Amino acid sequence: MHLKPPESTLVKRRLLNYLIAFESVLLIGLTVIAVEVRHVGEEVALGNNAKEFLLLITFPIIWLCCLSLFGAWDLKILDNHIDGYRRLLRSSFMTFLTFSSASYLFKVQISRFVILFSLVGGTLLHLGLRWIFLRVVESKLRKSQSSQKWLVITPDGLEDSAVIDFATREGAVIRFTGTSNDPKHFKPWVDEVTFQLTLGGHSRVLLANGHRLEAAQIKQLMWAVHQSGADFLVLDNLGFATSGGELTYFEGVDWVMIGTAQISDSLRVIKRLFDLVLVIPALIILMPVYFLIALMIKVESRGPLFYSQRRIGQNGLLFSFPKFRSMRPGSDAQRLEILGRPDLAMAERYRSDPRITRVGRLIRRFSLDELPQLWCVLIGTMSLVGPRPILPDELPQLGDFHFRRQIAKPGLTGIWQISGRKDTTWEERMAFDIKYVEEWSIGLDLVLIARTFKAVIIGKGAY
Repeated sequence: MHLKPPESTLVKRRLLNYLIAFESVLLIGLTVIAVEVRHVGEEVALGNNAKEFLLLITFPIIWLCCLSLFGAWDLKILDNHIDGYRRLLRSSFMTFLTFSSASYLFKVQISRFVILFSLVGGTLLHLGLRWIFLRVVESKLRKSQSSQKWLVITPDGLEDSAVIDFATREGAVIRFTGTSNDPKHFKPWVDEVTFQLTLGGHSRVLLANGHRLEAAQIKQLMWAVHQSGADFLVLDNLGFATSGGELTYFEGVDWVMIGTAQISDSLRVIKRLFDLVLVIPALIILMPVYFLIALMIKVESRGPLFYSQRRIGQNGLLFSFPKFRSMRPGSDAQRLEILGRPDLAMAERYRSDPRITRVGRLIRRFSLDELPQLWCVLIGTMSLVGPRPILPDELPQLGDFHFRRQIAKPGLTGIWQISGRKDTTWEERMAFDIKYVEEWSIGLDLVLIARTFKAVIIGKGAY
């Protein structure tokens, strides 16, 4: 039987084909331009150095293969942009390793200009152009799916808050229907679901809670939905997709062992090197800014330049957390009285906090009070990107699963910082932190750092 792809998938595939064609031409063009315009190194000609010439010809081919192998052109990147950037960066890194290894094995000296221009410049250009492409695609998909309808399957057809939140975010109209309670009538129920799909013009079926259905029944339902040309989504209650834990399969049985989510030692080394490469030049460049902020604080009010707190860091260990002082001296004693415990009205109390000085409001607006924490990154108690460290007083607020955020070092920026900061709820903040820990990569760190500059300029949630 012919399996008809969903209409949304066909639209995405067509747009993705444009991206593949454009990026393929771009990679070949960059290599040609790099060879033609370089002014250092030897001329590349088949007669003079056949190995060098052939290796340069294979350079864009290697890169295209890496993009394909790492899924940089998968349909998934249109729904998860950060994952798309991550795959692109992985592909570029693997291209560098493969090309360098080939150059070493065949004893071919390639001009550094060619490599830097093609690989580094090409990666940066790719990121910028892909960002533009994904924005255009997102706009087109929203227009084509402005009236999308979803059919949601829940026990007894009851409404589900997680589905409602998801549909609201995607701008979809949802309709709830119940699951089949009688195994004998399961096939007629599946036929009824597919009939509702066709009649109502639904583009997606969401199985919000499938505990009443057996695994074989879910597979049968999924196949029927796909035949109708709709997407099939299942709520991942156990968090397999995003747990970050290692899955171990056993031969001959259906059991799977889920390991603890953690950042491996090798990845920790990479993350540490990444922090040092960025923070050392940043400290040097920002020295004039440090002196200017210090002068402004001293002119406005008496008191120390820096304010230090004890915060909870990696694995629950306490560390000193410095900031430029933005409040009157002795404001700590009034924290609970003015701000209270985290709740829905916390953001409003932050906005009107009377303890903050005029200079304090200015440096908080642009997050300049956080600059002394670069020192924490240098000595290793913090990272450039990670969960924001919490106060010991906030420890009782942690839920049963929030301890997972402590796996990583706390960071200057992260998902929470670019998602509204103090305008978000406590639960949202914890969800952002756990998402970062479970999905960490160098690519994700680069994306979050880039988006931090935009968040600082906008200043949303910076009080």
